[in-house]
Amino acid sequence: MRNLKLVNHLSDVELKEKLSVSSGKPEFSRWQILYLIQVAKIQSADTIAPLVNLSKPSIYKIVEGYNKSGVQGIRYSPRGGRHRFLLSTAQEAEVLQAIEQKAAKGLIKTANDIRSMVEHKVGRKVSDDYLWDLLKRNGWKKKMPRPHHPQRTLAEQQEFKKNSPTVWLPCVGQPLKQPRSNR
Repeated sequence: MRNLKLVNHLSDVELKEKLSVSSGKPEFSRWQILYLIQVAKIQSADTIAPLVNLSKPSIYKIVEGYNKSGVQGIRYSPRGGRHRFLLSTAQEAEVLQAIEQKAAKGLIKTANDIRSMVEHKVGRKVSDDYLWDLLKRNGWKKKMPRPHHPQRTLAEQQEFKKNSPTVWLPCVGQPLKQPRSNR
């Protein structure tokens, strides 16, 4: 079992102040670990781990970062985000604005029209998934009119709506079957 020791980068008062002004649970837990080691004199990761709800290796890593780099060593950087992207958010907004302007004029008919604009901006071919993700990320939805038969006539549709019965009966003119009773 390793003993935890801190390099004196901060005094007890400064450490307590950092703990009180910390924002968010991850940052608070990190300062709490350092506070427990320096002020409460708890030297065991086995004792600290259940108190701060972190694993022993995490505690060792936080203490090592603090000892090497001081306050900068325990900064919490959240995970996630866009690490691999073809266009920045500003560039995506430019492309989508150009697409919107062309669409308003009726020049965009298919996804391949959008694909060609995006590929021109990116400088290489892009997949279908990238296009859909790009549109979804920026709040666009697939909207299209309901399909209709090319040989339809609106007059016949209106006539059908006027003359069709308001209640649908499965067998007009035939008596309805009575449900069986369980005797």
